[in-house]
Amino acid sequence: MKEMASLLRIVADETRLRVLRLLSETPLNVTELTTILGLAQSGVSKQVGTLKKAGLVRERREGLKTFYRLSEEGEVPEEGRPLWALLMDRVRSTEDSRHDLVRLADVLEAREGDTPGLHERLLAPGESWHAWSRMIMTLLPTMERAVDLGCGGGILTAELARACDEVVGVDISGSALSAARAHAERVGLTNVRFVEGDMTTLDLPDSCCDVAVLSQTLHHLPDPMVGLQVAARLLKAGGRLILMELLPHDEAWVTDKLGHLHLGFAATDLESMMEDAGFRITSLETLPPSRSERFRAVQACAVWE
Repeated sequence: MKEMASLLRIVADETRLRVLRLLSETPLNVTELTTILGLAQSGVSKQVGTLKKAGLVRERREGLKTFYRLSEEGEVPEEGRPLWALLMDRVRSTEDSRHDLVRLADVLEAREGDTPGLHERLLAPGESWHAWSRMIMTLLPTMERAVDLGCGGGILTAELARACDEVVGVDISGSALSAARAHAERVGLTNVRFVEGDMTTLDLPDSCCDVAVLSQTLHHLPDPMVGLQVAARLLKAGGRLILMELLPHDEAWVTDKLGHLHLGFAATDLESMMEDAGFRITSLETLPPSRSERFRAVQACAVWE
């Protein structure tokens, strides 16, 4: 009875259940789990440690990395085995409401060698799953339409599609949109459409969107205010702007290699621009970089009134 009570206490946590669901599919390391869950690595490590201590997961080393796998039924303390079998049966059959399995597929694809190049890794502050997950969590539960202005390869567009009835991804780059369409098809999304062209000529009616996203888009525009004005035109009253931008930096190579027209923006300047465009800012936060990142990013949420 003691083992059963202990098991019930341990699994009475959503994050641990999500970890167990993922490990029931394949062994993963903490970095991969962090990417999928969109949580702080320290918190994920703690939850995995709790599961390991309880005998519910096992670890194995591969070179410098440690991978965790789900314990086999025979590896679980004997008294808790019947409950463990029932629990895992329910966990595997539960609806993937947070779309962890979709992100798992992306992680496994990256593991197989389809990893980002140098420039994409360097831009991780604004293109990391952790940062994007935090942005998605600022949205209201149900949205009819979102527009991703400057959607690039469409990774964030796909995330938005899981929170909205319809998403429109806009980008001036045809090659980027080809990748975006391929990604949306790969993950089975049918409520996304992509539009190639300048956002200022976008054929969408005024006040048609609940959410507008500008994720690392303003630094590609000659006049950053234009992006904010387009977002304002498209948003309904009370609609939300989700903004992610790089803070000022001295990496001048991005001008030639990545087409950046601005070397980041001060948070105070972004705040002023949003207010000048008619937005009421509800949050603005500088995201901390990891040791490997050259750039820092700022995230903001604002309401169009």
